[in-house]
Amino acid sequence: MSLPIWIKKTALLSLLLLCSLTSFAGDDLFKQARSLQRSGEYDKAIEAFKSYLVQPVDDNELSDEEFIVYTEALVQLMNTYQSKGEAEACISALEEVFNASSLLQNRALRDYYSVLGYALSRTERMNEAETTTLKAFTLQLHHPTAERYFRDYAYAAAVFYSNPSYHKEVVGWCHEALRQAAMSKNTSGAQWVKAMLGSLHKRNGEFNEALELFLASKSEAEEQGDDLGVLNSLHALIDLFLYYDIPEYANLYASEAVRVERGMSVENPMISAQTYINKGRALHQLGERDSVAHYTYKARTLCQTLPYNSGMVDVNLLNGTLLTDKGGDSLQHGIEELEQVTEQGTVVNRARAYHQLALTYLREENTPKAEIMLDSLYTLLHTGDSPIYIRLDYEPILNHYLRSKNHIKAEQYTELLLQEQNAYKAKQMKFNLVESIVDLKTKQEKQELKIAQLKSTNQRLWFVVCATISLAAIAAMVVLYIL
Repeated sequence: MSLPIWIKKTALLSLLLLCSLTSFAGDDLFKQARSLQRSGEYDKAIEAFKSYLVQPVDDNELSDEEFIVYTEALVQLMNTYQSKGEAEACISALEEVFNASSLLQNRALRDYYSVLGYALSRTERMNEAETTTLKAFTLQLHHPTAERYFRDYAYAAAVFYSNPSYHKEVVGWCHEALRQAAMSKNTSGAQWVKAMLGSLHKRNGEFNEALELFLASKSEAEEQGDDLGVLNSLHALIDLFLYYDIPEYANLYASEAVRVERGMSVENPMISAQTYINKGRALHQLGERDSVAHYTYKARTLCQTLPYNSGMVDVNLLNGTLLTDKGGDSLQHGIEELEQVTEQGTVVNRARAYHQLALTYLREENTPKAEIMLDSLYTLLHTGDSPIYIRLDYEPILNHYLRSKNHIKAEQYTELLLQEQNAYKAKQMKFNLVESIVDLKTKQEKQELKIAQLKSTNQRLWFVVCATISLAAIAAMVVLYIL
């Protein structure tokens, strides 16, 4: 018995629809998820990305283009969680879609490990992050594209950025990421890598190279209308000028960052917290300490739901420094905040906390605790193959060891001072620093630089030079004394 033609047509259409659904849902769901993400409807975007990623799919039937879009959905799922500041929930979501996706478990396994490694680095699970990232590089990248190679190298550089033992690898990964970006149609992430590479140059005392990369990164982000990229570049510039003790310029960029942050169309608690932290740091270094508490309070509120090293570590370090410098009734609270940094912070922030605690205990004439802090500081500064340099106040440290006739410790810190001066070429670039900065600014920015600020900066530069000469003299005396 023959079936009616309309039943045959209906059955055929249903079969075709079922095949299309079971093979792949197409671009519509991905586009919907991206639209929700861009409009700031993060919860709906997350559900849409999850639905897209867990749909049944035969990876043998998937086109190259569909495969690439699929892996991009994984990245955007992670980005959405990062925008919400929910780092741990992000890990759970990635594991959930992995368990439901045969594609992620097979041909897209490298993509999964690359994204998961970076996501883990935004939590307190750094060992897992590093292991997972290295595992990604042992796997083949199926349907390779420059964009995805860029992603892998950029994420690897970010994961290992704070690990001094991988300094050379991080530099290499940054350069390879930029090489891949140059071959890619999508170069929006290149400015992020340039900012990261600039920070590495800053770490090695290469001021001009760092400044050039930071400004280029900021310019590219502005051209692309990327507020997040602009803020990342501004934060790097602020950190650069604070490190070189030029708080006037750091404060100018910090004020610009606050303006950009207030104009962002979607919320990002992590980047907003860092904006307020940096404004507080600039004001603290300018000596305007009464204004710092306002910004640390705003940052502390935003950091409540973030992983410790994604914000609260900086709040504790800044507020702890502020309170221990203030002394009196605030002293013990400040010490407690700094001790939390020594327990939970990254290597560099732990070193900064030990330094501040050492200076505090020296002022309080608590010699045993001061020396414990100094020993911990020295050990951290020599962790890994590449030494770490942070801004140290050498004079009270050397004076302490000279008075106590501890020649070995005095020699250690003298060597550290001389190494730092050599690494930064005795900071001679500071003589023409103001002129270099002004030359690189736009006409509009030049008008904003007040004569008083320039004079203040020049006076500060001469003070730093004189202080450096004085410390060098102390160092020479120590060496002669020891000999």
